[in-house]
Amino acid sequence: MAREIEIKIPLTQSEYDSLFAKINEPPFTTPEHLLKSDIYFSRYDTREERKAKNEPQVIRIRTDENLNEGTKKSYFCIKRKSIENGIEFNSENETFIEDENVLKLLFEVSDYHQFFQKNKDAFSTYYNDMHLELEKVNGLTYVEIEVTTDNLPADNVRQNLEAFVKELGLDPSKRDSRSWMEIILDGKIL
Repeated sequence: MAREIEIKIPLTQSEYDSLFAKINEPPFTTPEHLLKSDIYFSRYDTREERKAKNEPQVIRIRTDENLNEGTKKSYFCIKRKSIENGIEFNSENETFIEDENVLKLLFEVSDYHQFFQKNKDAFSTYYNDMHLELEKVNGLTYVEIEVTTDNLPADNVRQNLEAFVKELGLDPSKRDSRSWMEIILDGKIL
């Protein structure tokens, strides 16, 4: 199980364009162009039911396509999330799957249903221990920055993230701590 600490910030088109230019230069690694499709599943119809029954916030199938490499992979993931001071902490279990249709059939016979889909067109790069994705998620422009190292205290990671956001010329106070489902559905609770 990996620990992720991340921050996501909405961008204007000019901020997106400026950041795109920055990540295509050193010291960033060469960006990978990724297409990610996430299909989320649940046994319940509302967020309240999922919380009351202690269902993980994320039960999903993700398909990643790396346009740089011409590869495509699918994963199954169960994730539990918490938000602390606007920074997202994730506890995640993930595994490769060969045939997502088998898992979809298992969901169907287990009374799970698809309740949400997210499509992300992203440019993924690294700067030191920071992973940055410049992205369009269901058409919305954002940057997500995460640190996956487990060897630093969470407060240090939080401070490093905020300093890096400022270094990029962005305002860390604009971070968006809502889930992607809430963002895409404009705050409507399912």
